[in-house]
Amino acid sequence: MKYFLTILFAVFFFSSAYPQNELEFCKAIEKDNFRKVEQIFKREVNKRKSGFQYDNGRGSGIQTTHQYTFDTLTAWLKNMPCIEDAYWDKCEIKIAIYPGWTNIGAKFKSPSGVKEKCFSIQMGTTGTVNIFGWKPKLCKEKNSLVYKKMTDCSGFIEKQKQNCAELIKKK
Repeated sequence: MKYFLTILFAVFFFSSAYPQNELEFCKAIEKDNFRKVEQIFKREVNKRKSGFQYDNGRGSGIQTTHQYTFDTLTAWLKNMPCIEDAYWDKCEIKIAIYPGWTNIGAKFKSPSGVKEKCFSIQMGTTGTVNIFGWKPKLCKEKNSLVYKKMTDCSGFIEKQKQNCAELIKKK
């Protein structure tokens, strides 16, 4: 009976966590507290940091992709009532260096008007640590997401939609 009550409590506790997270996110936007918005979004990135793994056939082994993670994070933002629009830079041409970067842009409906912010996310870690300019390699490289910062980026969403439209025209 004790185990049943514990499980029942856990189910009710964790099932009510998502609506509270949505409520907390929108309350922070209503108060123009973008530091809190950044903390909540960082928490969401950390929940999904390992990406989606798939088998790429013989010889290649297990591969990791973060495209579905970025789609999920963008959809999570779009489902918020306090977000006007969200988009990530999936059609942006980027240089092929490791670790890579991506940005997710969102238009927030705040009391002071619509504000457009971008969340920068690093795809992978190098395993080095910066100690006063000295960067020894202390652990192996990891293909996981690392949230970096939030910046103002007016016009980001329109630019990315235009990039995707041009890419479709070329095909």
